[in-house]
Amino acid sequence: MAHAILEVKDLQSGYGETQILFGVSFKVEKGTITSILGPNGAGKSTTLWTIMSVVKPWGGSVRLEGQDVTYLPTHRKVHLGMILVPEGRRLWPELTVEENLRLAALIPRAKDKVEQNLELVYNLFPRLKERRNQLAGTLSGGEQQMLAIARGLMSNPEILMLDEPSLGLAPKLVQEIAGIVKRLRDEENKTILLVEQNIHISLTISDYAYILENGKIALEGTPAELEANPRVKQAYLGL
Repeated sequence: MAHAILEVKDLQSGYGETQILFGVSFKVEKGTITSILGPNGAGKSTTLWTIMSVVKPWGGSVRLEGQDVTYLPTHRKVHLGMILVPEGRRLWPELTVEENLRLAALIPRAKDKVEQNLELVYNLFPRLKERRNQLAGTLSGGEQQMLAIARGLMSNPEILMLDEPSLGLAPKLVQEIAGIVKRLRDEENKTILLVEQNIHISLTISDYAYILENGKIALEGTPAELEANPRVKQAYLGL
C-alpha cells in the first residue's frame, strides 16, 4: 500500500499583502509522479516556493513522512530530502557541469552517495557526461534543463519537485525530459511532484494530478478521469 510522502493541507500564502494561495490541499504518494497543473498565474510555482519556505506560509500545514515541516527554514527542508528544481534552471554558469553536480552533493544526506548518484545522472543524461568539463553557461537550453534535474538528483531527494521543466524547450526536448522523469519513477522509484503548464505531457506520465485555479485546487483525479472530464477537455485540452 502506497503512503503519502508529502501532505499539504489548507496551504495559504502570498507576497506582501496579496494572497495567492487560498487553502491548497494535496498529497504525493511515494514512488509516484503527481502533477499540479493549471493556467499561468494560478499559483503553481508559489505552491512549490511555499512548501520549501522560500515564500513564508501564512497558514495550513506541510508534512513530510508524517513530520510537520511547515515552518522549517529552506535549508532544513533540503537536509530532510525536499529538493526543488526551480523554473529558469538557476545553474552556476561559470562552473563546469561536473562541478555543478558535485556542489549539489555537499549536503550531509548526499555526501556518502556522490559517486553512486553521479553514475545515476550520467546514465540518465549521457549528454551531460560528454560535456562534464564544459562550463554550464555554455550549454544549450535543453542541456541546462537536464543539468538542473541532474543537480537535484545529486542532493539525494526523498521528493524531487520540478517547476515547469518543459518551459521554453522545443517539442522534441519536452518529450525527452518527460521520458527521463518517467524513468526516474519506473527505474529508480523516485517520488516526483511536477508543476507544469503543458497538460498534455503531464497527463501522459503522471499517476495523479491536481488542477489549480486562482490559488485553489479546482479538480483532481487520475489522468484518465481528468481527460474524460468535460471541463478539462474544454478548458485545457482544447477538445
